[in-house]
Amino acid sequence: MCAIFGILGSYEPSKVEEAFNKLRHRGLSDRRLVLEKAGAWGMHRLAIESANEPLNQPFESNGVVVLFNGEIYNYKSLALELNIEGSSEVEIIFRAWQRWGKSFVEHLRGMYAIAIIEPELQRIHLFRDPVGKKPLFYLLGNGYIAFASEAKALYSFKPFFLERRNIVQYLGFQSTIAPYTLDKEIKKLEIGGSVELSLTNVGKEIHYKPFDPWLDMPIEYFDKGGASKALKEALEESIALRIPSKVAWGVLLSGGLDSSLVASLASRYSTKPIDTFSIGYDGYKSFDERAYAQKVAKYLGANHHSYNFTKIDFFETLEELLSYLDEPLGDPAMIPLLFLMKKAKREGVDVLLGGEGSDELLLGYRTYREFNAVEQASSLPYKRWLKNYFRKHPSQNKEWEWYKRAWSDEPIFRSSAELYTDLQLNRLLKQNVRDGQNLEPITPYIDRFNSSKRSYGADWYSYLDLKVLLAEVYLLKQDRVSMLAGIEARSPFLDRGVIETIFSISPELRMKTSPKGILKELAKALLPSEIIHRKKKGLNYPFIEWILEEDGVEVLYRVQKRFKLFNEEQLDFLTSKANKGKFRQHLFPLYLLARWLELKL
Repeated sequence: MCAIFGILGSYEPSKVEEAFNKLRHRGLSDRRLVLEKAGAWGMHRLAIESANEPLNQPFESNGVVVLFNGEIYNYKSLALELNIEGSSEVEIIFRAWQRWGKSFVEHLRGMYAIAIIEPELQRIHLFRDPVGKKPLFYLLGNGYIAFASEAKALYSFKPFFLERRNIVQYLGFQSTIAPYTLDKEIKKLEIGGSVELSLTNVGKEIHYKPFDPWLDMPIEYFDKGGASKALKEALEESIALRIPSKVAWGVLLSGGLDSSLVASLASRYSTKPIDTFSIGYDGYKSFDERAYAQKVAKYLGANHHSYNFTKIDFFETLEELLSYLDEPLGDPAMIPLLFLMKKAKREGVDVLLGGEGSDELLLGYRTYREFNAVEQASSLPYKRWLKNYFRKHPSQNKEWEWYKRAWSDEPIFRSSAELYTDLQLNRLLKQNVRDGQNLEPITPYIDRFNSSKRSYGADWYSYLDLKVLLAEVYLLKQDRVSMLAGIEARSPFLDRGVIETIFSISPELRMKTSPKGILKELAKALLPSEIIHRKKKGLNYPFIEWILEEDGVEVLYRVQKRFKLFNEEQLDFLTSKANKGKFRQHLFPLYLLARWLELKL
């Protein structure tokens, strides 16, 4: 993992150095910044597959500069296809670009953010992988264009200007949705997206069709046995590709099915006990899953590391994280995750495998079945009467919102990341939030899905959650905390081959066997039955209790007094409900936004 940065056009060397240094935490192994008359570009490297090798970026050939952050797992097979010997990943990217042009990304298997700079033509091409593992931000300035792995570098060239309209997205989905950010001018590249930026026509962006292969997969598997066998083969290959040969690695182990299965399969590729890492909360038994992780570790003969996370750890880790966040992120799990990854780093680990993506692809969340049931309501008789009745009797409960959408013929499912409903946002924010406003940022995904040959709910749930919940929330969280900890995080379930296999399974079968029946089938020979069939809990911990104990909600009223963003009556409602254990998830994004704004503005 690394950080990439570049600017084309007029610039001040001191500002470029300042911007580049803001990315230092993403790669402590090496760094190189090149200053040219046409522009400047550089990278910070966290050496994994290139450990003990000289830094070969920025890569320059034939007047083209290539910068690359990520891992290309099939670069050796691509080298054979391109008839190149002994080449690095970045050179393979350049040669693939030469041969296939902008469609070269269709040949890549991995996670990446790529910049191809053509200084003489005064243009930059940016590419992001189709899962969104690696972020990329860009800025169209006055006489220059710039990009960076994190938006914080771009604030060296301009002050932060809060785009209040995009707070609706942040609270609605726990994150802004590409290309939007909380800044009025900085954009983030879409998942699987590519864009051409030109100095000769500053302000104009040429966006190419996103590389989005999942909806084009033919259905090949219609029975549970055949599907589980195909998935096992794809997952085994994915894990083998992700185990590094030059640095120490481990597995984040919660004791749930996904991470336990990754640990089990990964242990087969190690000649010694693998390292596993888990976290828990003394005194909060309902949140603590360390006992399950310990059972799995013992079953696998792993070298297990278990840590306790306290209220003091929470606030200390939060303070460190706040200063690094480009934007607030509504997922409270990022705080203990950073704590755990830093512990793993101190044990000498450079790569951690995890189970991200399994729930979204194999329908592990209970809400998928709930949405599937609510969708049947759209065909009920007297729908217009029901629609009018619901609108006259509003409720802040999410179920009210679902049925209102069903009887209004609107898309009911807007991703599992959805937190605040339109009604809740309208009551909270001092801006007019139109009914259906948060459909706008996901409209491109709705259009792409509707234009595909897919129509079944299971495909829609998985597809949209890949784009929103995973890319914009979970993977953004993972990128930020892993880079801050100096760790490379790898997600075997999000391998291109694994995703293609899952989208080749009949969606009716995936829904019928949910939650994750196909995955449970292949796990029978790999894990204890009690782990395979235990109730899903998800990463949860007493964050709201700790915030309330320390009067943390006071920051909401301080920020409200300064910025006038909220309706205080609704703030009172949410904080009072949180004291009673309700709307827990709603309060954290508000709290983090307020803390972040106090630091930022």
